[in-house]
Amino acid sequence: MDSGRLMIWREDLRKAVASAVLDFEDRYGYPPGENAVSGPDTTTAALIAAARPSLPAALVTLYAAVGTVDLPDIGDGFFLHTASHVAHAHKARDLWHVSGRHDANVVVFASDGGGIQYALATPAGTPVYRLPPDLVLNGIYTSDDPRFNVAAPDLSTFLDRLLQAVKTFAASSTPPSL
Repeated sequence: MDSGRLMIWREDLRKAVASAVLDFEDRYGYPPGENAVSGPDTTTAALIAAARPSLPAALVTLYAAVGTVDLPDIGDGFFLHTASHVAHAHKARDLWHVSGRHDANVVVFASDGGGIQYALATPAGTPVYRLPPDLVLNGIYTSDDPRFNVAAPDLSTFLDRLLQAVKTFAASSTPPSL
């Protein structure tokens, strides 16, 4: 996924989010929170770039084009972690390996409001794993939960699915599933 395509994705996501919160208060009886999709923060994106080659190139490219994605009102919520958070958590080895149903070194880059985290295999950048809440000990996530699975074959597909989930939520209020 190149930076030009990511900028288009970012703008399409902004439009989809604006559509999703347009009549939010009428549907739910309270106003939406702050849902944000921003451009890159070059300072924090540099932190990700400096972490190469231990971080996937796809993640470096993502943070060069996209900054904040905080969507608390889309279903249970969805959050693309900031570049600085990802870089610091990766360096601290907060959660760096998954085992159980899958076995891989990973970098966590996103989460939803229901406790699920999304992690990209390192250093190759494929696939994206869905990590439901489970045991993390010394940075190693261990789970036999059937929801611990591949969410997408790669980051590009994951982002496309996120955009489609937001569009579906905007059209039908159906909570997105990634």
